[in-house]
Amino acid sequence: MNTQTSTKSLNTLLPAVALFSAMALPATAEHASGRVMSGDLGVYYEVYGDLASDVTPFLVLHGGMGTISSDFGDLLPVLAEQRPVIGIEQQGHGHTGGRDAQVSLEVMRDDTLAVLDALEVDRVHVVGFSMGGMLAMELGVTAPERLETLSAISVSQNHEGMHPAIVEMNRNPGAAPSPEALELMPTQEDFAGMQAAYADNPDGPEQFERTMQQLHTLIVGDWGWSDEELAAIDVPTLLLLGDNDFTPVDHAAQMAGKIRAQLAVLPDTTHMSIMSRPDWLAPLIANRIATAEE
Repeated sequence: MNTQTSTKSLNTLLPAVALFSAMALPATAEHASGRVMSGDLGVYYEVYGDLASDVTPFLVLHGGMGTISSDFGDLLPVLAEQRPVIGIEQQGHGHTGGRDAQVSLEVMRDDTLAVLDALEVDRVHVVGFSMGGMLAMELGVTAPERLETLSAISVSQNHEGMHPAIVEMNRNPGAAPSPEALELMPTQEDFAGMQAAYADNPDGPEQFERTMQQLHTLIVGDWGWSDEELAAIDVPTLLLLGDNDFTPVDHAAQMAGKIRAQLAVLPDTTHMSIMSRPDWLAPLIANRIATAEE
């Protein structure tokens, strides 16, 4: 893939793209990984801590084109100090191969629940970023009985709820990005890191481009939730975003009102930097859990 093609492809996928981090996750005696068959696909997962304990674990869900380590490399070690953590790599991401069938929130939801069922985990505190935040919201709407709390980072109610420059970019992927969109875009260094994470994909590094195209189809498609569906969410919910994120703050505030969720806006933070702020994210997530347990 040449640089010109890569950049053009990347520009069509901004809302689903996640920050690459070179930080490796902590290696501990209680770290395990494996695959669970969900239909025709072996879905990769990692576990940190003891799932046999009576403590409800975290479930972390990465963003589009991300992986467990790239998106949660900073935050996961902090979360793992509090309770066990399960990470899942979705269809066509990281160590999970692709399908010919289109990626969708419904399919990712079913794959995620298949992993939880195989691990005999009934309920989780879900923490999702970007596309993973969308998936967390989908779980809150369709499988609330599996969630203790829901923390969604950098999400919107639907495609139209994203920053206008991002919406326009997705509608016209062949057009040059506006200056506003360029300010939000990942760098070439970020992009190279995302590609590197696909070196060990079961379908080869070529899966990176296939996944990117599928996610562009997803993000410009008919996904999202009605006001009534958001209002029906009865899981204690926390929405987190940066003050210069893909989702405008006023849209996130409207979402929080519909869900009756807590809302946290991180200052001087973008979509590409929010997951590198564990010192802010972890206490906010812990507080949401604590207030839910009161």
